[in-house]
Amino acid sequence: MLKILLSIFGLCLVGAMAAPADVDHTSTTVPPVAIVDSGQEKHEDGSYHFFYQGEDGTKREETAVVQNAGTEDAFLEVSGTYSYFDADGKEVVVNYKADNRGFVPEGGNILPQISLAAKLASEQKQLFPDTDYKKPPQYE
Repeated sequence: MLKILLSIFGLCLVGAMAAPADVDHTSTTVPPVAIVDSGQEKHEDGSYHFFYQGEDGTKREETAVVQNAGTEDAFLEVSGTYSYFDADGKEVVVNYKADNRGFVPEGGNILPQISLAAKLASEQKQLFPDTDYKKPPQYE
C-alpha cells in the first residue's frame, strides 16, 4: 500500500514539475471599431431596414418584410449581407435569408454543402407538426 501511495505522490510531483511555471494570463484589449456610417428604419408593422459600416471595412445590411400580415401565420422574411476582412486581408462576403422555413447563408467562408443543405431544408414541406402552444377554445 505504501508503494502505491509513494508512486501516486511521485507521479503528482512529476506532473507538477512538468507544468509551466509562469503563465502570463494577461489579455491585450483591442480598441473598439468606430462606426463610420449607419442608418435604420422601423415600421409599425414590424418590418425594418438597417445598415452600418465600421472604420475597419466591416459592413452589414439587413431588410425584413412582414409576410401574411394580420394573420395568425405572420412572419418576417429577412434578407441581408455582411462582410469583413479576414486575417489575410481578403474580404469575406456572406448573403443570407431567413423566414418561417429557416436560415440560408451563402458565399464567403460558408461551405457550399452547408448552403445547399440549408436551402433544400428551407424548401421542404414542414415535416414536423406545429408544436407552438395554441390556447384551446373557450366553452361557456
